[in-house]
Amino acid sequence: MHDGSSWRPPAPMHRASVLIRQILVLNEVIEFIMRRQMELNETDFQAMQHLLKYRSMSPGELAQSLHLTAAATTTVIDRLVGKGHACRTPHPTDRRRWLVTPSEESIRKTMEKIMPMIMEVDGKVRSYDDDGQRVIVDFLDSVVAAMNHRVAVLEDGAAPTSTEPSDA
Repeated sequence: MHDGSSWRPPAPMHRASVLIRQILVLNEVIEFIMRRQMELNETDFQAMQHLLKYRSMSPGELAQSLHLTAAATTTVIDRLVGKGHACRTPHPTDRRRWLVTPSEESIRKTMEKIMPMIMEVDGKVRSYDDDGQRVIVDFLDSVVAAMNHRVAVLEDGAAPTSTEPSDA
């Protein structure tokens, strides 16, 4: 019986699959460096990622995204506001509610750090002809679909079946 520590793929992985794994690892490294530079713990950093993506969230939406209780989310918001990363703003249509938004300074600093990499990748993709770009987009769409499928399977706790895409 295997304990999982000696699992190996059935055949050598395609170079593209190896590179996707390297991208995932490098993303973790980038996030670690950004968390350290922003002086945020992992949960607070995840909250900032959601705020940067959506630009404005209610505390309840943020709690749901982070899988935290309302009380724990309030603590996260308090820390982010205290460090100048986020602001509480009145809800535009409901005076009883408020929204959490990333601070302009935090947006600026984050974009200064990651936009050079994003623009470098964008430039590389644009250097290919239309057919090459279509292949790249098709491949990346399939990677996103496989990862979304894996998330759904893991969240449901379901055992994988033979019809599921392989984990790349």
